Amino acid sequence: LPELIVSSGMTGSLRSELANRFGFEKEVKIFAGGADNACAAIGAGIVDAETGMASIGTSGVFLAFEDSAEQDYQGKLHLFNHTIENGYYSMGVTLAAGHSLNWFKDTFAPDSTFEELLEGMDAIKPGADGLLFTPYIVGERTPHVDSRIRGSFIGMDTNHTIKHFGRAVLEGITFSLKDSQVLMEQVAGKSFKRIVSVGGGAKNLDWLQIQADVFDAEIACLEVEQGPGLGAAMLAAVGLGWFPTVTACADVFVAYKDVVRPIPENVAAYEKAYALYTQVYGATKELCHALAKE
Repeated sequence: LPELIVSSGMTGSLRSELANRFGFEKEVKIFAGGADNACAAIGAGIVDAETGMASIGTSGVFLAFEDSAEQDYQGKLHLFNHTIENGYYSMGVTLAAGHSLNWFKDTFAPDSTFEELLEGMDAIKPGADGLLFTPYIVGERTPHVDSRIRGSFIGMDTNHTIKHFGRAVLEGITFSLKDSQVLMEQVAGKSFKRIVSVGGGAKNLDWLQIQADVFDAEIACLEVEQGPGLGAAMLAAVGLGWFPTVTACADVFVAYKDVVRPIPENVAAYEKAYALYTQVYGATKELCHALAKE
């Protein structure tokens, strides 16, 4: 096996035949780098324990910095070495985050754009007037490691419109990520002053407000979102000696837009809705498992 090396450590230089192929005239140094979510985390400035990250792509990730590998999440959260030396990060995963929204649009509003589908959603009260959605449409990973659980709409009635269903989908995805936040708070005693939202969840102001209210934290978005690629470039910059630490590099490389702040009455409403959401898995598990056998 190769020698282990820190993420900002140099592993060699680009081979001459590759340098010639791509037209590089100077030596190109190669650095170890890191995993996708680890690099995305430093590219989003997740370098301290008070800032979390909610990444909503096809799947969803709620990630936080850890300064110790001693946290015992009993297998409900991942705990990995960070790209920061002597640092770690905990991470929970929602298997179908943006995938749930894509499925909903493609199935029920295929001729609408996402903007049209979500337009006017802010007129619907938090909790979608008593409609809950669990995003378990391909099984779930955190905190329920269950490949046979399936999604649910709970509480449907004749007053609900497609706008209610759309809002319920966004809320359910966010509730699923909150499961990871709650685990971090309960097990590790974390308290997040700010959560950086990246991916599709950062592109809609109403969804950003839902995140602020559900997480009960300020939500920040990046001025320029480059994902894991920026984090990898930051590691190279540290490896070259341009910055003494990844944290110092983040102070220069990472910039945020104006934050979205939680609305107290919405926070209170979501606390009640989330308490009901957490009961849906237990109430539907046996049904879903039985259906999976058919």
